[in-house]
Amino acid sequence: MNEGYSLGLALFDFVPNIAFLVGAYFLVRLVLMERGSKCGRLAMAGTLLIFLGGTLKATWKLLYSTTGADIRLLSEIQFVLLAPGFLAMLVAILLMARKQRESGKLPLLAIAPWKIPLLAVMTICSIGAQGVLTYIAFRRSARLAGMLFAIAVLCTFGMGGMASGEQTVAKQWIEESINSVGQISFAVGSYLLYRNFRTRQNEPC
Repeated sequence: MNEGYSLGLALFDFVPNIAFLVGAYFLVRLVLMERGSKCGRLAMAGTLLIFLGGTLKATWKLLYSTTGADIRLLSEIQFVLLAPGFLAMLVAILLMARKQRESGKLPLLAIAPWKIPLLAVMTICSIGAQGVLTYIAFRRSARLAGMLFAIAVLCTFGMGGMASGEQTVAKQWIEESINSVGQISFAVGSYLLYRNFRTRQNEPC
């Protein structure tokens, strides 16, 4: 077993990916319900890219911790997948928010150099998407969902703040814990917002 990544840490890395997939499922259903199949497919494509990127990184950790195999492509490709994935998700959410505005329901408001632009796109789009979801939730009086999306945003900032510096095992456990809290908050928030739209579909905001 590799000392840098314990088996427990490697397995724990799958938790935020599974939590994200659960939340994205309800988000895609919500976009499909509000904007139709084209926008829904955009949200679905973004979801798949994000989930694939995170899962491949977790798979790399698992292989590295159990066999020592350093298949670097599995780790590095997440930046290539996550950036367009979050961008697609942000566009789909903005289109959904635009429909709400038009209907009168919602006013719209240590890294390798090659990774920096992708990381910037990924971070901005992730925070943007969750920020718009937070605003939609509070406008629809889904306060718990709004608070959970806000927690997800804070966790994203927290992950960004811990990206630099030496990556000790203890620090990685903290990072994965923050990531898991953020993705679980996103998952529950997405479900609550989806339920809010289903139950109040014909009510004015």
